[in-house]
Amino acid sequence: MQLEKLKSITGHAAAIYDVTSKDELFAYTTSADKYVARWDLKRGVQDNFAVKLEFSGFRIALNHNNQTLAIGNSKGGIHFIDLEKKVEKRLLTQHKSAIFSLNYDEINNVFYSGDAEGYFCVWNGDSFDLLLTLPFNCGKIRQISINENASHIAICGQDGNVRIIETHFYNEIATLKAHRLGANCAVFDHDRLYTGGKDAHIIMWDWKSNSKLKSIPAHNYAVYDLALFNGDENLVSVSFDKSIKLWKTDGLSIVERVEFKDGGHRHVVNRISKLDDRSFLTVSDDKQIIQWKIID
Repeated sequence: MQLEKLKSITGHAAAIYDVTSKDELFAYTTSADKYVARWDLKRGVQDNFAVKLEFSGFRIALNHNNQTLAIGNSKGGIHFIDLEKKVEKRLLTQHKSAIFSLNYDEINNVFYSGDAEGYFCVWNGDSFDLLLTLPFNCGKIRQISINENASHIAICGQDGNVRIIETHFYNEIATLKAHRLGANCAVFDHDRLYTGGKDAHIIMWDWKSNSKLKSIPAHNYAVYDLALFNGDENLVSVSFDKSIKLWKTDGLSIVERVEFKDGGHRHVVNRISKLDDRSFLTVSDDKQIIQWKIID
């Protein structure tokens, strides 16, 4: 089993911070060049959709149901863009510091956002009205991950903790003391949760019992994102150390490491966007979008 590079796509003039996609047809990216762009993945080119921002967009999230793209910027604003009409539906200014996490919960039809000061917000997916604000006082909220049935979310904080929140009343049911230097990312696998941190470790948890099952030194520097593939038998991680790694979830054993010399990224790898159970995109400070496939 290994990673096959399908294509590299370029077009941004600066580092790419985030990527999201609905399927293998199109992807959206946001960059330090202050543009949010859409890419035709079949042809490997930018299509005719682009948004020019006053402030860089750090995070993006896609609501497939009503064709809305949410963009969280460096000043705390959240733009909601109508993808069909190509107009801004609404600009929210509740957050007063940079948006470091943004996600859409399709089951509950809400957007989740987290900022540099540790504020967490819940927004209605249609009206974009504010439903809830919680101050976690955890520093930057780096990622908000949703479990399979959207009953719980994991909030990754700069304080190193991963907070498990139930999504009915938004009570904190567990606090995983995860990563000494800061928790950056998390992905649910039913009763298990994988987290990655600034300490370069990946930790496997039984989140329901708050039990640490395994911790490994996974990268040379901070782990920035995680995603599960191949029926949850494989985990992919990306890092500040510029590498992409493929793991077996059974025992967290390494399968492959991809660096620049192997066709990977030249600089920091920031995010993963899953296309299907075997393919994904990565984006980097090197301005590239790379499409990958897991092959036997």
